[in-house]
Amino acid sequence: MLPARPRFLAAALFVPALALATASCGGPQTNAGGAPAQSPEIECPDPIGTIPRESCAEIADDFGSFDVSSSLKLAGASRGAEPRIEAIRAAADLAAKLKERRVALCESYNTCKTKPAEHAAEDQRLAGLMKELIDLWDARKFLNADDVARFREGVTKIAVKLDGTIAIPSPDGAAPTVGKPGKKTVRGEALARIEGAGLTFAPSGGNVTITSTTAGTHDALRAAAEELRGTGGRMRVRIFGSYTPSAPPIIAPGEDLTIRFKYRAAQASELHVAMRSLEDPDAVESTIVFRVAAGTGTESTTLTATPGSSGFYVGISARGAGNVEFDDVELVRQNAVIAAARAESANEANLASNCTLSKTKPLAGKASFLCESGDGDKLILGQPKGHLYLALKTPAGERARIRTLSLEGGRSLDLNGKEDTELVIGLEGPGSATIQSIELLPVGGD
Repeated sequence: MLPARPRFLAAALFVPALALATASCGGPQTNAGGAPAQSPEIECPDPIGTIPRESCAEIADDFGSFDVSSSLKLAGASRGAEPRIEAIRAAADLAAKLKERRVALCESYNTCKTKPAEHAAEDQRLAGLMKELIDLWDARKFLNADDVARFREGVTKIAVKLDGTIAIPSPDGAAPTVGKPGKKTVRGEALARIEGAGLTFAPSGGNVTITSTTAGTHDALRAAAEELRGTGGRMRVRIFGSYTPSAPPIIAPGEDLTIRFKYRAAQASELHVAMRSLEDPDAVESTIVFRVAAGTGTESTTLTATPGSSGFYVGISARGAGNVEFDDVELVRQNAVIAAARAESANEANLASNCTLSKTKPLAGKASFLCESGDGDKLILGQPKGHLYLALKTPAGERARIRTLSLEGGRSLDLNGKEDTELVIGLEGPGSATIQSIELLPVGGD
């Protein structure tokens, strides 16, 4: 008789909570009429002998109860979501791999290919790893980038333990495979340089610092496709280091700011004001909407630069049938104006505009901004002049790009191991970045 399988601790994530059955779960199964569907025992050749049957369907249900879909949905609708989404997906991928490994063990055991003692040891190990994952999830804190990085590191440690498993024969008799830790690390200094005007490179202690002194896009470092090629499945490439802009951003993570402005609407309109970031420029939940009637008025609201992202700025736009004028737009921190759009000159500091200057009955001063209604920000306050970018490129075109002012805790992109994909690290505008390493890991559940 097999020893009882250890039960997991209760976790809010599990619905219903996991409570793995003991060996008696391999007892008689019945069909709708109550007749036995399978024998509760299996006769294996010597030296195994008679063993109690396991219900692989029940095990699949137990190990498949780890569900992060609701958390992933919330993370996907939040500012600076990419690191949190990556961490949550890593946990989900690991849970799926644990389930797959446990079901394979059940099938191998029920077909007499794994001895009871080996089964019991691996069963206990897999249950222990799932419990570790549940405990890690229950203790998670995603308040800042460090919290997310610690959680992600915890998931990685459990995944490495899992990949050190014993060989489990497949039920169809194929040769057993042994999971091996698949992490590959390339130091920054070893990445290929992309020489260009305005770029300098300074290697030191395995790292490399890249510096741009001019405007424009500067591809700087490359990890070639052969370096990123995995086993044909989905892979995750993670970049570690730091970035220093040529000028500090005017909006810092965690700040609460006030935006206030005057407007004139030709018709009833919607005025949209959003706190955006380079990493998550389209997050709709960061948008405040003012529904205004035709005429003039003033509006104000508080915006928060949520920790966990970087490169914040404020975008203003209008939706409706007619044009809208804006004036005396002010971004305020603790009663001090840190950026403004007053339409008094063609080049105002910390402002980018898609509007025209109108001197016909200005709302204030000599002119107002006349902005067309429609998609896209019309007035942008505080957008950083430069940033670091990480891009995945294939012969068919660019697959993904992250723009950021920070590599704190690392930044990740997923790639399809079946494609020839290269990683390009570059600088937009002036600034410098120190690249410590890139890390390549296989992603389960592909």
